Amino acid sequence: MVMSKKTSPQSRPRRRPRTLRGGESTPATQGKESARAATRGAAQKAGQKAAQKKITPDKDVPTTVLGRFRRFLPTVGIPNIVVVLGIIVVALAGLMFTASPLTWLPAAIAQLWLILNAAPATIDGLEIGVVPLLPALGLVALIARRIRVAVRERVSVADLLVLTACTLVIPVVLTLIAAGMMWDAGRVFDVGAPPLADAVGRTLLLHATALVIGMGGRLWGALLRRYGAPDGLVDAAVVALRILGWLAVAAAVVMVILFIMSWPRQVEVAGVYNSTAAVVAVSILSVLYLPNAVISAVAVLLGSEFHIGAASVSLFAIDLVPLPPLPLLAIIPGTASQWAVILLVAVAGITAYLVGSARLNLIQAVAAGVVAALVALVATELTSGQLAEFGDVGPMRLLTAGLALAWITGVGLVAAGVGKLADRRAPEPEAGVDADPQPDADTEPVDDGDDQVIDGEVIEDADDAVDADGADDADGADDADGADDADGTEGSEGADGDEGDVDTHEDAADAADADDAGEVEGVDDVEEPAESDESADSPESQHHDNDTVITEDAAATADAEDAEGTDVSGGTDGRKPPATD
Repeated sequence: MVMSKKTSPQSRPRRRPRTLRGGESTPATQGKESARAATRGAAQKAGQKAAQKKITPDKDVPTTVLGRFRRFLPTVGIPNIVVVLGIIVVALAGLMFTASPLTWLPAAIAQLWLILNAAPATIDGLEIGVVPLLPALGLVALIARRIRVAVRERVSVADLLVLTACTLVIPVVLTLIAAGMMWDAGRVFDVGAPPLADAVGRTLLLHATALVIGMGGRLWGALLRRYGAPDGLVDAAVVALRILGWLAVAAAVVMVILFIMSWPRQVEVAGVYNSTAAVVAVSILSVLYLPNAVISAVAVLLGSEFHIGAASVSLFAIDLVPLPPLPLLAIIPGTASQWAVILLVAVAGITAYLVGSARLNLIQAVAAGVVAALVALVATELTSGQLAEFGDVGPMRLLTAGLALAWITGVGLVAAGVGKLADRRAPEPEAGVDADPQPDADTEPVDDGDDQVIDGEVIEDADDAVDADGADDADGADDADGADDADGTEGSEGADGDEGDVDTHEDAADAADADDAGEVEGVDDVEEPAESDESADSPESQHHDNDTVITEDAAATADAEDAEGTDVSGGTDGRKPPATD
């Protein structure tokens, strides 16, 4: 039996998919367009909300000296008030615990404030200039934290000057009041006013240290760039502080080893006291003096000397006299071991490793040494002073600072020289190899503006402050819109196929499926045309001014993609798209 051409299955023409013409759309395309419109609208709303939240109107920015004082006075005034209230509570508790009369309360409050600021105390005509540094470090951390929070917002040079004045003047005034209270109490009790120059000087030194720490590296870097300082000075300072920090860790390890080895002497010191309460009291006192001991141990590791009156301690020799019965002083050995000099090798190794890993140049090596010397000078100054009848106590100030400068600068210069020599001997790149590859065309250069700074940058005046983070967010919003436009462009290109060839359309559909995961197999060449560039260049999409835009934009994009997949796969009216044969 011969089948006719009309009934033969091979003679039937294949169903040709309908090609979209200009202006036509399908339910899948409409779903994608609505999802992308929702994404773009969410990004614009997020940018507007973020801009209103982050950008402070000019009328709210203080432009006068009085306005700046109103802004920054609570920053350092509140923690000082809190500290004074805490001192009052501690003084009252101490008087009640010891059953002392309340007439001692003013003197106790003043003395505690002076000790908290590392100022010397005078009792029974004897000066105690070496006070515990652990409470002072807590005060520094508190003030530095408050300053760090204050400089996160827009800040100008005038703002920094006002902040510096508030940070230094308030504690100095409180120290002068405490000295007057001690002078008044000295007419009744066996106490006296401390040396005024030492008390004010140490208070200024302590709170200036808190200011330097609180400003942070980014703000210091912006200030240095503003006034034309060489690049990399902040990095050099960070390396110097890191070296001193690791030396402090090494000193603490040495102290723990000495404590274990000196356990018999610890037992003898405890036997001097008749009660357990006294042993606990001197133990707590030794804990409060731990920062002093660590600083002195670092000085000894550098090669300097630590003195307690006529006694001296170094890596090369130890000469002791009768010392106060404290557990912290009992760890000092009677003689210096002949192997103690090996600790200098550890200092050299730590310094060489950290300097070499940072790859400092010559200027940075010298700057790191200078910073280390200044830090060592400040630390030894706060650790040294008169101790009643023992005389001068503490590490040698100038010798310790000079050794810190010599160690870090010397090792840094050697490392920088070796690095330059290695760079010269490095083989040159072969012919045809681009030694300095150009950046990709898609990569946009980052503009590091020095004129305006937020959270680590400085501006001329508070009126001209601009949120630097907002510019990055605006770029991120433009990139997000550009990505959407790019997807639309690719889809329009994939729709240009040969109408008479089914395989060509199926390949185009496969390529489109790779780009749009929500499209269903069988809709071969349904793609949306390229969107116009006007939406990407709209003013609303170019003014997202904070970090919230990025977060909210990403969330809105994810939701829109989920909506895309639902609308495209099921269609807007719930009908399946036609399948090809």
